[in-house]
Amino acid sequence: MKPLAKSDRTRLLLLGMGLAAGLLGGLLGIGGGVFIVPALVLFLGFEQHRAHGTSLAIVMALSVAAVISYFAHGNVDLVFSVGIAAGGMVGAVVGGGVVQRINSTALRRIFCLFLVVTAAKMVYDGCVVKHAAASHVVHFCAHGALMAAGTGAFTGFLSAILGVGGGIVMVPTLTVLLGFGQTLAQGTSLAAMLPIAFTGMLKHNRLGNVDRRVACWVGAGAVAGALVGSHLAHIVPPCHLKLTFGIFLTIMALLMAAKK
Repeated sequence: MKPLAKSDRTRLLLLGMGLAAGLLGGLLGIGGGVFIVPALVLFLGFEQHRAHGTSLAIVMALSVAAVISYFAHGNVDLVFSVGIAAGGMVGAVVGGGVVQRINSTALRRIFCLFLVVTAAKMVYDGCVVKHAAASHVVHFCAHGALMAAGTGAFTGFLSAILGVGGGIVMVPTLTVLLGFGQTLAQGTSLAAMLPIAFTGMLKHNRLGNVDRRVACWVGAGAVAGALVGSHLAHIVPPCHLKLTFGIFLTIMALLMAAKK
């Protein structure tokens, strides 16, 4: 058997990266950028801005595939996700405008505390609390519109300030504060990310920060992984999803706390 050429090995690496990101993003409803960006930087030597731009293009493809699966299972609130996306874009603009004016270290510590407290709540729910699945109690009236926009603004602001994916904030906010079920929160979060990621991707593309070839190869793997991950999300019991998400948030908090 002939050894793989370097170009073939690179393609397999790109597909593998996409598959892993898609599985993670589809299973937990977080988009996968938290995995894609460091992978592009570490394994392919991407400059940070180029990694972010390329990641957004991949997250677009991943999210579309995952949202289709979540929607087919009735776990996407499209109207609420539009409200979140609208607020998220405003929050991202505000966050981008003030990022140079605030103490990012202090804010990062506060956010790490938020992650740890949220993770503890989700792990507790997953391991200890025995209850029926949470009901979707927020209806899109004027009150619901404000809650959706507020959730989006909070998510977009923190994402812009801290450079973290919106799903890390959005999913626990929807479950812990607004009473969404875990899979409904994940599907709604992924749907809300679509216009936000698309807007960011267009901006990065104009700046030349999107590597289309890499985005296509990683995106192909990400779509396959997202379809599998989102399917698993509807098989795995919600308590186990909460436990997994809580562990993931704890890891993210530790990594952010260690960041210089």
